[in-house]
Amino acid sequence: MLYSILTVIKINLQKIRQMINEKLDIQLLEVLKENGLTESTELEQICIPKIKSGRDLLCIAPDGSGKTTTIVVSVLQRLKASLDDNPRAIIVVQNKERALEMQAEFARLGEYTDLRVHTACDNEKIADQKDKIYMGSDVVIGTAKRLNQIYTLYALNLGVVKIFAIDNAEQVIKSINYTQIDRLSESMPKAQRVVFATQMNDLIERFASVFMNVQEVIEIEEKEDETESAE
Repeated sequence: MLYSILTVIKINLQKIRQMINEKLDIQLLEVLKENGLTESTELEQICIPKIKSGRDLLCIAPDGSGKTTTIVVSVLQRLKASLDDNPRAIIVVQNKERALEMQAEFARLGEYTDLRVHTACDNEKIADQKDKIYMGSDVVIGTAKRLNQIYTLYALNLGVVKIFAIDNAEQVIKSINYTQIDRLSESMPKAQRVVFATQMNDLIERFASVFMNVQEVIEIEEKEDETESAE
């Protein structure tokens, strides 16, 4: 099994977070500060530079550790501004609520950019989403099912995708839809793959072994309470 033979880096989340010191764009840093994000979690400290380097990334981390911010900041840093009509980042999420939440985060942290961020899920008619994406998009956030539907309608060009991210992979890559994930990934062989999950499972291992070039799994663990540790 992939997970057992890879080097696993385990890091405990600390209560005291270090200042963001990644080499991010000045405008992005200013927006982060304006939104109160003056300190980064250890996950962000470790993962943002790795994603910025273009390396594939597989990270297991608990809820609240900064996975969403890491994805959004990394995409903003990588894409910077709108370009042509075809998306350069595809983010797969488990449902429309998650897609809308992440779209709102792009709007909040990417207010200084002209990046076009669209959703592909069942929050609106597929014809409307297809037209918006086809007319020009930089980032598309959606479910595996809807992304495949729009791709089948020739409205989603994956030829220039730079980042293919999967959020909460244990909720996205399932036995009933992993072929949809495979189809998307096979259509963008040159894209950097970034996968976040709260726990590892066989389907995530399979995806990593087939589609990712990873030599390590980054695992972030919640720090136990001192009272619990003492018992």
